[in-house]
Amino acid sequence: MKVFNCIMGIFSLFAAFYCFFMPGVSAVMTIGWIVTCLLGVIGFCGIFEYARNKEKKSQMINGTVSLILAIGAAVLSTIAMFDVTLRATFDLMIVVLFALWLVLSGVDSTVTSFKVKKEGTKNWWLSLVLGILLIVVGMYSGTHLIFTTRTLGYIMGFSLTMYGIRLICSVFEKN
Repeated sequence: MKVFNCIMGIFSLFAAFYCFFMPGVSAVMTIGWIVTCLLGVIGFCGIFEYARNKEKKSQMINGTVSLILAIGAAVLSTIAMFDVTLRATFDLMIVVLFALWLVLSGVDSTVTSFKVKKEGTKNWWLSLVLGILLIVVGMYSGTHLIFTTRTLGYIMGFSLTMYGIRLICSVFEKN
C-alpha cells in the first residue's frame, strides 16, 4: 500500500501545483479530471487492498462494502475519463457544493456563537461575525461561479498539497 500512497501523494502534489498556477476557469476545467483520476486511484487501490486482505474473515462485511464502493469508484472514474458531460457535472457539482459548504459553515458558526454567548464568553461576537461573513460569501459564491471557481482553485491547491505531503510522509512511517 506504500507504493500506492507514494503515487497518490505525488499525483496530488502535481494537481496542487496546477491549481495554484491556474486557479481560474481553466482550473475548474481540470478539477473534473483531478476528481476523476483521484476517484480512479481510490477505486483501484480499494480493489487491490480487498484482494490482498481477503483472508481476514472478521472484516468480511466491511471488506465487501469497501469492495463494492471501490468497484463503483473505479467504474465511475473510467466512464468519466471518456465522457465530457460527466466530467463537467463533476466540475459544476464541486463548485456548487463548495458554495453550499460555505453557507452551512456560516450557519454552524453563527449557532455556535450563541451557544458560546450563553456560557459567558466575551468574544462570542467574533464567531457571529465570521458566521455571517461565511453566509454572505457562500450566497455570493452560489450566484457568481467565476469567483467561486477562482477561490476553489486556491483552496483545492492548498488541500491537495497537504494531502500529498501526508501521503508521502506515510510511506516513511514504520508500522
